[in-house]
Amino acid sequence: MARFEDDLPVRYAGGSPSAAGRGPSRQQGPPGAPRVYKQTMAQRARTMAIYNPIPVKQNCLTVNRSLFIFSEDNAYSFSVACYLHVMCYVLDFLTPFEYMILATIIANCIVLALEQHLPADDKTPMSERLDDTEPYFIGIFCFEAGIKIIALGFAFHKGSYLRNGWNVMDFVVVLTGMSVEKTRHIERQKD
Repeated sequence: MARFEDDLPVRYAGGSPSAAGRGPSRQQGPPGAPRVYKQTMAQRARTMAIYNPIPVKQNCLTVNRSLFIFSEDNAYSFSVACYLHVMCYVLDFLTPFEYMILATIIANCIVLALEQHLPADDKTPMSERLDDTEPYFIGIFCFEAGIKIIALGFAFHKGSYLRNGWNVMDFVVVLTGMSVEKTRHIERQKD
């Protein structure tokens, strides 16, 4: 058993001169000064990676920009394009905007349910009036898709418009509706 004046073994104090070859020793500074601990190379690399990240070259597909025009870091510049991007982003996440779109979808479903298809492309007067409402619905859905595309980006960015399954379905519906309206417009011009 060690007495007070004897040197303690290495595993308890680590300061005996006989343990010079054993394990890592801590450097002791002058008496009364705090001890200095060395970092391992892995700890130093981790610290440097956190506080001094290596810059990555960005190309047009990796930069997080909506439509390659609106970036996240220009939110405080006062240009018209930036203002448009911020307003679309805010409008896209407002609950009343979502409720308006849901009400439009429900109204469009009701209009589709009220249509009566007769043989030989005959239409009742009510069906003809309901056909006149279709461009308004397409316009509202195009407005919604445009707002979301400006706010989120189109396809290449993380969280963009076409990375969400519901938005893909919405986009297909909008394109189909626009093509149907275009063919109806062409047929009306021929008559």
